[in-house]
Amino acid sequence: MPPMLRALPWAIAILAIAFLGAVDVIPADVASTLVTVLPLIMVTTVVGSRRCRPLER
Repeated sequence: MPPMLRALPWAIAILAIAFLGAVDVIPADVASTLVTVLPLIMVTTVVGSRRCRPLER
């Protein structure tokens, strides 16, 4: 799957949390923390993942 498609659910989640924080559904400090931390987790899962290949012998 292309990295852009793997990043899309993360982006939607980040935007949803930002929106829910803005309308006071979740506390602002929790929303701020999540909006800061989720991109870091996204980068480690989307960019850092490589396909596993069997060892060539």
